[in-house]
Amino acid sequence: MCKILVAEDSFALANLLSFVLKNAGFDVDVHRTGLLAYEAACRQPYDILLLDQQMPKMTGLEIIEAIRAAGPNSDTPVFLCTAKSHEISLEAKRVGLAISAIIHKPFSPKDLVIQLKNAVQPLKV
Repeated sequence: MCKILVAEDSFALANLLSFVLKNAGFDVDVHRTGLLAYEAACRQPYDILLLDQQMPKMTGLEIIEAIRAAGPNSDTPVFLCTAKSHEISLEAKRVGLAISAIIHKPFSPKDLVIQLKNAVQPLKV
């Protein structure tokens, strides 16, 4: 079973993602602040990281920059969710930080599951 870390500060979206991903066969670990998500990513390996860009304590990009430097998730596929796609240069960041995909909100949960499963296809979901 693939283990996924979800960092999302919106209570409703965090619950929706947890429900959808668990039903798709993922083992889901949800954190509501960037700092808590970063600390979890430092403690244990995940198969996928699904990070919201705009969160309290640490942004999604700050988490990615920190985990890419060292630790058990330095090579883990990362998906960054954002509603602010025009405020930051996401394409440059995507390439520079080896982000698998940038998911623009609002998004289809079904399409998200497909993208995540494709990212870990050799692993069993």
